Amino acid sequence: MLSSIDGRIEGKVLNNVTPGGEYEATGAMLKGDAWICGRTTMQMHFAEKKLFASKTSKQVGRQRVHMAQRAKSYAISVDTKGKLRWANSDIDGDHLICVASEQAQEDYLAMLRTRGISYIITGKESVDLTRAVEILRRQFGIKRLLLEGGGHINGAFLQAGLIDELSLLIVPGVDGRHDIPTVFDGMDPKLKRAVRLRLTSVSKRKNGTLWIRYNVRGAT
Repeated sequence: MLSSIDGRIEGKVLNNVTPGGEYEATGAMLKGDAWICGRTTMQMHFAEKKLFASKTSKQVGRQRVHMAQRAKSYAISVDTKGKLRWANSDIDGDHLICVASEQAQEDYLAMLRTRGISYIITGKESVDLTRAVEILRRQFGIKRLLLEGGGHINGAFLQAGLIDELSLLIVPGVDGRHDIPTVFDGMDPKLKRAVRLRLTSVSKRKNGTLWIRYNVRGAT
């Protein structure tokens, strides 16, 4: 992830203090064979602007997996109700896998199959992230998954105990606005303790950017 000093992650606001190519360069050092984002991030940067509208409203109603192809690298979209439309089956050469819940519509899955896109359906009302990660490992062969936000999916992964390491670029800038997404959002308000981290490295990058890496305490 990349954030301001105060933890905000709205990229456009931070463009003037973010060194060009730094996010991609440090991300490449992590050597992931897949990356994953939530619906909001995918809609903002990669999916078609027009959302999918079901013509049948027939929900999937059961778990299933469709592998359109095996690939060396993957882009994964978590889209609970199956709303994002896609023009192609890959993002910058990474084969696309859509992860949705049983609330997705049958004709949405038909659209994905027509476009050569893989998908995983797991979880009744929300995506079962633990199950999804197991399927990505077992059936798609993904060993190192890079979680790239937004804040709500980061929070969901953290709360589910699915994050081993936090890799954070802190750029030299302050956002300071209310109600802006942060690195982690949307966790259970009943939680009264911070998740413990163990610092593993700090390095200074271009233009005063800091690259900080932590292990998550208790992660397996």
